[in-house]
Amino acid sequence: MTDFSKLITEQFCTFDLDYIAQQKAYAAKLSPLQEKLIAIQKTGNSMAASDQKMIECKWLLQYTADWEKLESKLDDFASSLKNPDQTWAEKQVATDGSWGPCYDQWFLKVDAMIDAVNTLADAGLAPEYPFAFMAPIATPDKMVAWLDGQKTSKIFDDGLDRRDALGAVTAALSQMCFKSEIRDYFKANVKGFDLTDDYISAYKTWLDDWQDDQSGYWGGWFDTKDQGVLKSSDLSLTFHNISYQHGKVDLWTQIFDTTLAIRDDAYPFGWKHNGDFNNHNNYDVTKIFDLGWSKVDGTTQNAASRDIALVLHWCLTKSMTPDGGFIDDPTFYNSVGAAYYYGVSFLDQAGYFGKTAPFWTDKPFPDGPALCCKIQKKIESEGLDDDEAKAALEKLVDACGNCT
Repeated sequence: MTDFSKLITEQFCTFDLDYIAQQKAYAAKLSPLQEKLIAIQKTGNSMAASDQKMIECKWLLQYTADWEKLESKLDDFASSLKNPDQTWAEKQVATDGSWGPCYDQWFLKVDAMIDAVNTLADAGLAPEYPFAFMAPIATPDKMVAWLDGQKTSKIFDDGLDRRDALGAVTAALSQMCFKSEIRDYFKANVKGFDLTDDYISAYKTWLDDWQDDQSGYWGGWFDTKDQGVLKSSDLSLTFHNISYQHGKVDLWTQIFDTTLAIRDDAYPFGWKHNGDFNNHNNYDVTKIFDLGWSKVDGTTQNAASRDIALVLHWCLTKSMTPDGGFIDDPTFYNSVGAAYYYGVSFLDQAGYFGKTAPFWTDKPFPDGPALCCKIQKKIESEGLDDDEAKAALEKLVDACGNCT
């Protein structure tokens, strides 16, 4: 099995012989700025503009070797931290209908858009402006051409790993096409983008063709000088494709086998980050298992149950504080709220808060409801009010009622 993390680093080093040293130096510049942002966010200020600049800096650091652009973006990020009034950066842009005005990369605007659309749909509000910024994928032909252009990276030639852009746009498209409430919202409320049945069908066909028949997984493809094109098994991309299609995918035996096999590998080609588990990935894996549970045999189910129990123990003993807090990991999450959101999402998906036995074991967890309340109170006491913290709180209230 190909070690894609190693392969990608080698490909970047072929493009830039000084890649490892440069990446390390810029990571050292980004880290203290991100710590300053997190400290401000903990006061209840989402710092939307700075947050967008930070996310793009992380993308440049992890998926490119464009040090000149990263240097400039880091300067912008540092300057933005001096201004606490950033609510303007949360609003839709009048000129093109996009969200994320501080992003340069188009795919990050698409990612911001789908988050905003989910919020608007929940509130029953229509967007103010037409979605002109969606022009690159506005028709079935344009959409397929864009996806085909992003599916395969040639890092040794251009210093760009296209995986993150591909993942962001396919995650948005899958919500638009397969989440009924979002699909209906687009058809009823969005101007400047026509989500037709033909568009949805073309995307579904492309998505099915992208699934690997050996692993059952989806992932970025990597063109190499000496081995041709290699197809990765990407946990995050696979999760989105399965989750937004509500488990209506093929090759479930292969999906389970691959998921179990990559447990100890590094994200996104495995479950672990910096050598340890992570609640974001724990949630993805557990939901994958849940959606395909009835499609595999008892032996496979038992293996999956053991691994869910393993990551549940890790979540409760390693990722949490005694007072119901979740320990942030700035190298993975983009905000403190995100650490809470994925910790809560994993525990909820694993059935820890429920009073009945979840899908993967034969008994409920008696300590779950009390922990549910403890986490609610911790979020309130921390004053976390970004979208992800709010979403975490909503899940907790749905699971065990309002404890605050």
